Amino acid sequence: MNSLIIKGNWNESVGKLKQQFANLTDADLLFKQIKLKRST
Repeated sequence: MNSLIIKGNWNESVGKLKQQFANLTDADLLFKQIKLKRST
């Protein structure tokens, strides 16, 4: 998979999560993104 596709999918998922869970902050999602990058 192309890294641009993965990044786009991540951004789309973040948008959907923000809609469903309004109490999630950008910091929460950034933390998760960094954690995912370290695991790969």
